[in-house]
Amino acid sequence: MKGISPIIATILLIVMTVAIAGLMYAWLSGMFSSLTGATSQQVSGVTQVVSFSVPQLYVSGGNIYAILYNSGNVPINTANLTIVAQEYWATNSTYTLTTYTCSASSAIITPGQQTTLTLSCNPTGLTTRWSSGIYYYVFTFTYSGISVQATLRTP
Repeated sequence: MKGISPIIATILLIVMTVAIAGLMYAWLSGMFSSLTGATSQQVSGVTQVVSFSVPQLYVSGGNIYAILYNSGNVPINTANLTIVAQEYWATNSTYTLTTYTCSASSAIITPGQQTTLTLSCNPTGLTTRWSSGIYYYVFTFTYSGISVQATLRTP
């Protein structure tokens, strides 16, 4: 009975070893690429910081303006900005139970930039009530879960 020659046996062992190594490489690279992809998404999510301030809020020509400064590292789209204004008595700083829902003019504020936004509030009449000097307003600006307050003081 004859077996296979030692040369053919060696070649078969080498071919099988290379094939198994190739399969292992393909499997491991696929597994690690999905792990590194998930990790890079987590790092990207952590390093994206939403931060902004409203250094000035004022009324001019019957319109309300807010200067918004983007101090984070992602752009701020004002279409996704939620603005609520609460009315307070100027004499004793108590809440009048009047709340206004406002929207801002459309803009995308890039990191490190500031923009003056025109605010429109519902119900209307905030600027008229404000100009009477009887009320002041605390505006809360919310974007991606981050809230900033700014006060529109009496004239």
